[in-house]
Amino acid sequence: MGRSRIVERGAARCTRRDWAAGRSAAGERDRRHQAALWSRLRCGESAAMRTLIAVCTTRAGQTSTSWAASVAWTLAETRTVTLLDCDMEGGTLADLLYLPVADRSIANCLGETVTSVGALESQMVTVPDRPNLRVVPGLRGTFGFDIVECLRRVGPALRELASDTVIADLGHPLSHPGLRSPRAAADAICSSFPRVFFILRDEPALISRSLDVLRAARLPRGELIICQQRSRSMQRVLAESLQRDLPDLPLRNGWSWDERRAARMVDTGRPMYLGGIDRELHL
Repeated sequence: MGRSRIVERGAARCTRRDWAAGRSAAGERDRRHQAALWSRLRCGESAAMRTLIAVCTTRAGQTSTSWAASVAWTLAETRTVTLLDCDMEGGTLADLLYLPVADRSIANCLGETVTSVGALESQMVTVPDRPNLRVVPGLRGTFGFDIVECLRRVGPALRELASDTVIADLGHPLSHPGLRSPRAAADAICSSFPRVFFILRDEPALISRSLDVLRAARLPRGELIICQQRSRSMQRVLAESLQRDLPDLPLRNGWSWDERRAARMVDTGRPMYLGGIDRELHL
């Protein structure tokens, strides 16, 4: 009987050691895979596949930053993603993700000349729980240029970044206080990004203002994402209004607001996981 217990204990210890060794080996394989991904991207193997995405809204408080972070978080499960905070009124991405930024900021790339890829990469912070996701923190304590000047300085470097997907949170660039021309801003955004998403809350008090902003900008291209917080009947009325007034900007699904998940995101610094968003939006 005693010999049987000794054998059982020995087998249990071996099992625990094997499990720990397997977990360590799996972690090492993940780290090697991630390093290989970034290495191949730096060598230019995936340049043709890179996706550049702009995320905007028409005024603050419409959840565009939460959506940008959630899309980046979701995509970074299977690919490398760079998320930039280009809100020229001061962004909150780093705060949302609880990132230690030190003195890193997009502000360090907004000098008198066009920034380099190396300068932009030096401002990146890797998200600990998502090693495939890197973030360039936004402005802190100051306002920036209008979006035309911002993209003139950083736009060329965005196209050369070593990432499968680059997502830029632009805030509300078509109604920035220092904006000189909504049309010029719209042209600059669409020239820099093949995909441009505008996030709008289905709040009746906001829709009239949103329509005015988007009509004034006369966007060459763009897609509308509705943050769904109201009833389905309200959503239908809103969809009909947008399709009537902005027929050239298609409506896309992809942002059903959940208060509990949003609260958890704020508490943990982990964005919402949007399963299937890559297929839904062809990202």
